[in-house]
Amino acid sequence: MSRLIDENKVKSTLSETSKDNEGNAVVDYQNLVYNFDRITNDIAHIYRVKKPCKSCDALYIKDDAHIYLIEFKNVRKSRVPKKELNQKAYDSIMTLQMAFFPEFSLEELKMRVVLIVVYNDAEIVEKEQDSVSFDAFKKKLADLSKSQNKILFGLEIFQEVLYKAVFTLEKQEYVKTMHNVIFSS
Repeated sequence: MSRLIDENKVKSTLSETSKDNEGNAVVDYQNLVYNFDRITNDIAHIYRVKKPCKSCDALYIKDDAHIYLIEFKNVRKSRVPKKELNQKAYDSIMTLQMAFFPEFSLEELKMRVVLIVVYNDAEIVEKEQDSVSFDAFKKKLADLSKSQNKILFGLEIFQEVLYKAVFTLEKQEYVKTMHNVIFSS
């Protein structure tokens, strides 16, 4: 890692990096990751004094060919801020290159990095109560729209442009399909 970052100050757990502003963790895993928000803050102080960068929450570097940037949103899918995610996707890859891989071009880096957004649709209780018929309608629409690796929030523009792959997953889907794949040895 570049000497721009004090590695000991930015190590964390996946659970810690998944916490929202109220301290509620989206996932409860103790896998070691980098707190990418902290790294981005440090880099922004060096290179962008007057304008802060947006960033993903966690960085996991399995090896130089398998790098994961993970953003957690402890909100329903309908409440995920799309514009903010686009800025995070862009700023995060730039920060990653500066802080960890300055020897790689963006073209080389994009062949190694996967962006994952995990949102918490199932466990967030909305204040307003939907009607039974509207719930059935929403479920039917959700069933019709399900497709393998459907990229949400306008992030499809980054796949194969800045990232090898982009995944937008509900928390339970992440737990069932992605977590063990990423963190297996």
